[in-house]
Amino acid sequence: MKSFFTSLKVTVACLVLILGSGELLHAAEAQSPEGIYAELAKLKPEERAKRIEEGARKEGKLNFIHTFRGKLARDHVRLFEKHYSYVKVEMADMGSQDAAERLVAEETAGRHLTDILSLAVPDLAVILKQDLFANYPTPATQRIPKKFQGFLDKDNRWLPWYWSEHGISYNTDLIPPDKAPKSWDDLCKPAYKGKVSFDPSETRFLVGLYVMMGEEKLKGWLKCMGENQPIIQRGHTQRMKLMLSGDHAIQGDNFLYVGAEEKKKDPKTPYAIVYSAPILAYAGSMVINKNTQHPYASALFSDWTLSDESQKYVAKEFRGPLIGKHPYLPDDANLVTFNYVDEKIVDRLHGYWSQYIRKKK
Repeated sequence: MKSFFTSLKVTVACLVLILGSGELLHAAEAQSPEGIYAELAKLKPEERAKRIEEGARKEGKLNFIHTFRGKLARDHVRLFEKHYSYVKVEMADMGSQDAAERLVAEETAGRHLTDILSLAVPDLAVILKQDLFANYPTPATQRIPKKFQGFLDKDNRWLPWYWSEHGISYNTDLIPPDKAPKSWDDLCKPAYKGKVSFDPSETRFLVGLYVMMGEEKLKGWLKCMGENQPIIQRGHTQRMKLMLSGDHAIQGDNFLYVGAEEKKKDPKTPYAIVYSAPILAYAGSMVINKNTQHPYASALFSDWTLSDESQKYVAKEFRGPLIGKHPYLPDDANLVTFNYVDEKIVDRLHGYWSQYIRKKK
């Protein structure tokens, strides 16, 4: 009998430990970033905002990688810190693809250093593959206009907050408007042989072309572009300055804002945008690391990027706001919006570039 009661006590103790472990596990899950965000989603907007600010105040810190660069990035973060002085932002700035690869490297090493990143959506494939997103539903997305709703993710893995463009532009001193290209196909014309510049193989550009043209047409276009001896130079800003100085006549892969900024400074700048050709448009997004050490501060910064304060800053700096008027593009600009595509497709697109463009440069 004594043995029976001893066994019973052991069994009860084990059950208590198991149940207790389950409660602890549930509590741990509730405190994970995704657990926190799921709870926040149940709250009314005012209560939710209050809870986020209280949590961010306690955390007091945010580690952030910005893909705006230099002063543009620093001033954007300072604007946030001015409004939320209790959060100290440790910021690094780098290219979008480099930022994505850095997060993967950190997490592979088990070092949860980065809380949040600003990334171009087409560059998200490497993070998608590693499943490093914290699902973050937020009412802030309700402010995004209908024409940009395609930038949203149904699983809330990223939060779009601005958009960038790739389009065709040209030097008006070298090519008069009546001789300028009118479409992407025009860049293949013999008249423009050796006069069109591109950056080296770039995922964002290739995915945009793929969405606009389809895979087979894109292959044909790359083949004819390769035969037209394109100029391959690294650096969008550097290439724009070279084009405006007369180094070459046309750009088929460029951030249009670089030339638009120069035109604003000096109206005599020989720069024009080809509005008859579709402009490739993709979102810059906030991505919260699912292992973030500062989940509330990450949420606070993400929501703030869609505030009037942040969106006006984006427009003032000649970038594309999701909310409010664009600083230089007309409201009826012909946009081809896109997100990311499957990694296998991306690999094929880079393969076509290597086959038809890189070997021809």
